[in-house]
Amino acid sequence: MIQTPIQIRFGDCDMAGHVHNGVYLHYFELARMNFFVQQLGKDWDWKANGLILKKNTVEYKIPTLLQDKIAVDVWTSHIGNTSFTLSYRIIDQDGNEKTYGESVLVCFNYLINKPIPIPAQMKSVLEKHLSK
Repeated sequence: MIQTPIQIRFGDCDMAGHVHNGVYLHYFELARMNFFVQQLGKDWDWKANGLILKKNTVEYKIPTLLQDKIAVDVWTSHIGNTSFTLSYRIIDQDGNEKTYGESVLVCFNYLINKPIPIPAQMKSVLEKHLSK
């Protein structure tokens, strides 16, 4: 599991003072990219060994407020042949789970514009972080 701290911005919040529901997908994206940069490095060839987002799900558990200090945990929850699922848990400084989510990602080669099998190095990283 990889953890990414998130700074909540004033513009992330709605009129009720809660983080707006759509912003959580951005938090997941930040954590997902941090996960891959940490595990695959900055020189990964995203054109030949890229990803396409197929599906996102979000379960809101406790409202997140502007003053909360939060982080996103990311881990692999499923590995297929060309796709995999990453799971996310947003927690606050006290360990309370605020939000849970999942993303299904398909490996994709943008040079030939087709899905590809999960690259070996990526699959190794995903397996290392596999947890249900």
